[in-house]
Amino acid sequence: MNFRGFFIGIYSLLSLIIVIILMLLFPGKIPFIRKYWALSIIKLIGMDIEQIGNIDTNANIILVNHNSMLDILILDYLHPKDIAWVTNKKLANVPIYGWIFKLPNLILINPKKKSSINILLKRSKEELSNNRPIGIFPEGTRGKINEMRPFQKGSKIIVEELKLKVQPIVLVNTRDRLDTLTMKSTSGSMKIICLDIESAVDENWFENLEKTMIDIYNKNRD
Repeated sequence: MNFRGFFIGIYSLLSLIIVIILMLLFPGKIPFIRKYWALSIIKLIGMDIEQIGNIDTNANIILVNHNSMLDILILDYLHPKDIAWVTNKKLANVPIYGWIFKLPNLILINPKKKSSINILLKRSKEELSNNRPIGIFPEGTRGKINEMRPFQKGSKIIVEELKLKVQPIVLVNTRDRLDTLTMKSTSGSMKIICLDIESAVDENWFENLEKTMIDIYNKNRD
């Protein structure tokens, strides 16, 4: 832990309560509230965002690597649309904190249950019909070190079953800006690398995409 990380942790906790109250009072403004809460934390950290490529609003699902709490905040801030993130249901059950997942109507699943894929497909259809892109971390969980974990098959299934257009996005150095496991934070830059839209055009598309994203991540790390 360092002082910056401690201060950001306190700010995040206190501001979270305010954000939840605002979401309850103004449910129609939830995407706006999420976006500006994300911006406040980005500014507080002193983080410069270097964006390579463009976010494509024609994509109806984004696949993003996961190293920090900041990953969701950065995409919430930058993406023009209201992302429906796929999130572990147990986070929504945490007292107070869980409301930040419930109120924006995120896609909550229990990955340990066999029924989770059916729930994922059903909820994804619902949110896509509301013009919300699906946001998913293909690694399945946040890594504990600065590397990308092997991809899980859930995101492959949802893309193929629903015939979705995928935009892969690679985030680099977010853990260096904020590591919530050690509560250390440093100001500086991070990269968001937006790749071209992919479709499931052949049986190896998912494996090829995994290799491409890992290669790009490793080449751009500090």
